[in-house]
Amino acid sequence: MSRLAIVISAVGSVESLESTLVSVLENRPADCEIVVVLNRPYADPYDLAAEVRFIQPAGSTVAGINRGLASTQAPFVHLLASGCLVSEGWADAALARFGDRRVASVVPLVWDADHDDRIVAAGVGYYRSGRRYLVGAGQSALDPNAQPSIIGPCGIAAFYRKSAVDLAGGLSTRLDPRQADVDLALVLKQAGFSVAFEPKSSVRALAEADPEVGGFRQALCDERLFRRNLIGPAKSGAILAHWCRVGLEVAGNIGRLRMFSLMAGRLVGCCEWGGHGRHHRAMTALSDRSVRAPAPGERVRIDGSHDAPARKDAGRSRAQAR
Repeated sequence: MSRLAIVISAVGSVESLESTLVSVLENRPADCEIVVVLNRPYADPYDLAAEVRFIQPAGSTVAGINRGLASTQAPFVHLLASGCLVSEGWADAALARFGDRRVASVVPLVWDADHDDRIVAAGVGYYRSGRRYLVGAGQSALDPNAQPSIIGPCGIAAFYRKSAVDLAGGLSTRLDPRQADVDLALVLKQAGFSVAFEPKSSVRALAEADPEVGGFRQALCDERLFRRNLIGPAKSGAILAHWCRVGLEVAGNIGRLRMFSLMAGRLVGCCEWGGHGRHHRAMTALSDRSVRAPAPGERVRIDGSHDAPARKDAGRSRAQAR
């Protein structure tokens, strides 16, 4: 069994995927496997099947990532979006931080491939208003005061302890990649795990590694992210901050068709009470658990949609340990 599984999600062009594959194959650490989740059929013109395992398109990007995760047995996993370029030693530096068993995720430093002195992300942060943001974005060097705000890695380049991700059930397929990374970070934090930032693990990212989505879908997933994580004693303040944010968002698009798609997405997200309630109960159950490696097959369900497609009980949403 390999120590590390590198799961590459194809989100852009074939050219960007091949650039990522070249950089990973040239710099891969010893004892690792490489899994590529495709977003379209791929002819494999360079005959990489002996070194890379390809998984055919499977629904959304997040569903594909979960499928890739379910196919691996390595104790540590590295999620990487196509369009990301790595260098020698990038994975070794990150893996060294998992010596602390409380660490569930390691945050690499992601740089702009087109502007080498500009940070894309030093992980993700989360405001109580429901806004996910990229820590350090646009800076030439990370402000030390910003490091405590990191709650998890950015989804385009992230290292995880596989047992922790399995315990949470993976990434939520009710969200897009831009919300699913911070959602998983909040789940792992609720379970008592910690996150480590490793600046020596450096990744460069092209713009297409993190593609934009339409207004309706973005607003829907943003609203779902907020509603799913509206727990704790400060709900009233969070709701007020959230609606102030939404009001500014709508005001900034007055007179544009985008305003209506944003409002529609928010409304649909608000109406999904059942799913949000199940997630709240599961999150509350997590806080009562001690941090430990789960027994084989054990899982705390956050969403039934996290399950691998082959599971017969996919779709059930409950918090339980099997």
